[in-house]
Amino acid sequence: MKDFAIRYLNGPLQGDGSMSVPDDTPEPPLVQRIPLPREREPGIRSTMSKTYIPLLHAIYERAALNSETGAWEFSLVRIE
Repeated sequence: MKDFAIRYLNGPLQGDGSMSVPDDTPEPPLVQRIPLPREREPGIRSTMSKTYIPLLHAIYERAALNSETGAWEFSLVRIE
């Protein structure tokens, strides 16, 4: 596996991270669809939200390779 340094420029995942991909992959994917964690709610509301509220996903698009840091940058496109 090959690791890439990545930076999410905006949105709920803003900040630095890393991504592992197969060795034969020259660069990270153009688009990422990342599930977002649900907010924690106590008791019956928690059970109801897990049952009836769909999981949200953040869609990020690869923007550029930052030559200074060596990190691939991703920008939020939408939340669905």
